Amino acid sequence: MLATILAVVLMLWLAVNVPAKVQAQSSSASLSSKLENAFGENAFREDVASETSIGGGLRCRCETGDSKPFTALLPASGMGETIAEYPTVFWYMPKILAEYKPPPAVKFVLRDEKSQEVYSTTYVLVKSREGFVGSPGIMSLTAVTPTPLEIGREYSWQLTLRCDSTGLDRSGDETWESGLKRVQPDPNLVIRVQQATPEERVALYADARLWYETVGTLLELRREYPNDKNLADAWKTLLNSVGLKIISEEPLNYFKLQATKML
Repeated sequence: MLATILAVVLMLWLAVNVPAKVQAQSSSASLSSKLENAFGENAFREDVASETSIGGGLRCRCETGDSKPFTALLPASGMGETIAEYPTVFWYMPKILAEYKPPPAVKFVLRDEKSQEVYSTTYVLVKSREGFVGSPGIMSLTAVTPTPLEIGREYSWQLTLRCDSTGLDRSGDETWESGLKRVQPDPNLVIRVQQATPEERVALYADARLWYETVGTLLELRREYPNDKNLADAWKTLLNSVGLKIISEEPLNYFKLQATKML
């Protein structure tokens, strides 16, 4: 009789716990697979293709030789889509020397389709006690433009690491250029995102090819759960899929730069 009771309890435990574990593993695998194919070279429609050039030049002279290079986080097409009224861009900031006076800075410029400047800001980087500027990691900046981005319009942005934040000689700067387009969100997507868990939101954004929302949501998850291997694998998969393997295994330090609204 006791053996029968124990067998029934064991079966109930397996019925409740094993499927949940399998479901969690399946969810993680599903997220990685969606990220693997969402933003690579073969993921984009012709109408999303952009002539915006991407890529960095020579490494900035103030970068340390043992660090990864200053790198913008971009989809393979160079033209990432977003549903945000005010866009957020992301990049990898290496450890850089602090021997320059004034210290190094990061400059961000956003332009419209006519190359008219919409937003511009410069951040002077703070020197650490160890003699370097900042810690290596991912940085983000939300461009608080005078008015929200217009739906359906393409914008270009430029991100520059300046070893000398005020000098006239710009030959030592390192610059990345890319583009973004604000799109109208599908009403069904909005509803599903509101009902989804954070991890499910990443998958939904990836399905919709929303680069900036995908990166931002996954970064927030990784910051909240730094020891979650599944999220770390998903992050690595996303970066590898768009040719950013060089920084995909770097420890995640995430810094948000604060911006003020331009008048």
